[in-house]
Amino acid sequence: MSAEIFMPMYYMMLLTVVVFLVSTSIRLKEIYINKASAVDGEEHRHPPFDHGSVLLKNAQRNLANLFEFPVLFYAVCLCIYVTGSVDAYFVTLAYWFFYLRVAHSIYHIFFNHLVFNGGYPLRSLIWIPATAIMIWMWMRFISVI
Repeated sequence: MSAEIFMPMYYMMLLTVVVFLVSTSIRLKEIYINKASAVDGEEHRHPPFDHGSVLLKNAQRNLANLFEFPVLFYAVCLCIYVTGSVDAYFVTLAYWFFYLRVAHSIYHIFFNHLVFNGGYPLRSLIWIPATAIMIWMWMRFISVI
């Protein structure tokens, strides 16, 4: 049972790789097919590529997001495993975190609507439950060790 906690972590890593590949393919399309202009050639090589489309900017931002709070998810999963605290409930929470992050990435990259006069991202309605699950995992972990 204890190694099962690694599957949601593995899927999160795959999500990050997929978003990286999507971002890279959009970037290459912008540069070579759409002939997006850049201030100098060096800018094409380093994110963020500010002269690209909204789709590219959203993909780049989402990729950066996948290196923020999910790092705390990886950490809690490793702590749960190392202490031998893995149970079906932790694994279920980890999968739900992953599912919500997939939904968040899809929405962030392809839709990303803002509400309340453009100041509030609707995707936060997906991000907040995912973050709450991760916080709950930490709180539950602390209570079981």
